[in-house]
Amino acid sequence: MTEDTELTVALAEYEHLRELSRAVHDQSAARFTFFLAVASAATAVSAGLISTGPPGGRVAPAVLAGLGLLVLLLGVSVFARQVELNDRGRRYAVAATVLRTYLARRAPDLAPYLVMPTLDDAGPFAPEPFRRHWFRDLVSQAGMIALMNSVLVALAVLAVAPPWLATTVAALVLPAAIALHLRVIRHRIAGSAARVGAVLTSRGLAVADPEPAGDRV
Repeated sequence: MTEDTELTVALAEYEHLRELSRAVHDQSAARFTFFLAVASAATAVSAGLISTGPPGGRVAPAVLAGLGLLVLLLGVSVFARQVELNDRGRRYAVAATVLRTYLARRAPDLAPYLVMPTLDDAGPFAPEPFRRHWFRDLVSQAGMIALMNSVLVALAVLAVAPPWLATTVAALVLPAAIALHLRVIRHRIAGSAARVGAVLTSRGLAVADPEPAGDRV
């Protein structure tokens, strides 16, 4: 029996993509969990210092500032890594979709039984669009970290600004910081979408259905 080299290569590549996608998911979940653990511990220590307070009350502000700075620096680092991992995961998903398309086109009689998306048929499990409503980015893992980072920045403003100005400045800084984080997320997604689109176009791989209009905000 003659070996089908093309099919063997395609299946090996698909399995490799599956392993890469799992690794990205595991890394993303582990980093998010670690950040939540550190933030929760810092919050518990801060609450304890505020409720009890050290003798003389001189150490607490410095400790609180140090904990806040530590969590913020960690949050910025984890946020950047989460954005990168999410972007990589989307591109792996596109690569898997392209390979499923190849397999479906090789066996057109089998295509109606495939429920995972291909370039010819999105199916019931349509892939996550690259361009989507900003709220979906806000409630992602990277978005949750962005919210916590923004709150920390606003709290820092409240701590250092004059009392008569602190609330107003913090109310402006909080949405501005959130918007900046979201801009980073959406800029990365847009860049990835452009690269993926260019590759698919250059290889003559047309997408059957465009992304839902409701997600393009």
